[in-house]
Amino acid sequence: MFLTLNLTLFGQESGKKDCYEIKYLDFFGLDQMKIIKWPQTELDRLIKMDFVKNRGQSKIKTSFIIPMIAYQLKEYHPNCNTEIDTIYLSKISKIYLKIREIESNKLLNKSIAEKINFIRADFYSQVENVDYLPKMTATFDDGPFYGEDFGNKLELIPIKKQETEFGTLSVSKIKDKTILTSKNKNGELIWQKSITGLSDRNLTELNFTENPMEYNSVATVAHMFSKGERFTLYLKSDGNFMYYFHSW
Repeated sequence: MFLTLNLTLFGQESGKKDCYEIKYLDFFGLDQMKIIKWPQTELDRLIKMDFVKNRGQSKIKTSFIIPMIAYQLKEYHPNCNTEIDTIYLSKISKIYLKIREIESNKLLNKSIAEKINFIRADFYSQVENVDYLPKMTATFDDGPFYGEDFGNKLELIPIKKQETEFGTLSVSKIKDKTILTSKNKNGELIWQKSITGLSDRNLTELNFTENPMEYNSVATVAHMFSKGERFTLYLKSDGNFMYYFHSW
């Protein structure tokens, strides 16, 4: 998938912003990207891929390629273009339906606008389900991880603390456990977890990067690190826990 990633991530800002809305692209870093076509060889390879096998044991029918297809749709909507490459649109639509295991007849006899609206609505339905988001995220880090709920109700002394739009995030230590705590602006506990990673191993340290907080249309993201390795925490806008990735 290296070619797929490179083609997408090196684009520049697109001038066509208002002709057709596609929400949530900022979560995937695609909102400011110029729409770039995949080469024919890459399209053919993706069409031949067995995405069911690629998902392994997961029952979630999605992939990090899905946002990359969704962000291209604007280029082929009649509101944005009068000369539409229908062959290319047909191929990326075919890849999309194959990943999602949706029968191709779902788009049969639909207009171009209707086809794009169908895919956009399906894309939205996945983004709005937190279980799908990790598999729609292009990352080489391990995860997603969910930590272990920390049942000790004692007030922990934070060794690191970060102000956020919803309240605070703080890091505490108890013996060999690193505890991450989320509180709202009234100081009320939202959640508290012992942070673990591969093989349920306890992380021995956790630090915030400089200017760690990122806010987008889907999540609040905290950029952190543990022993020099990247740790990315995803939260809902109200501070509730979603999941995290860690580079080991």
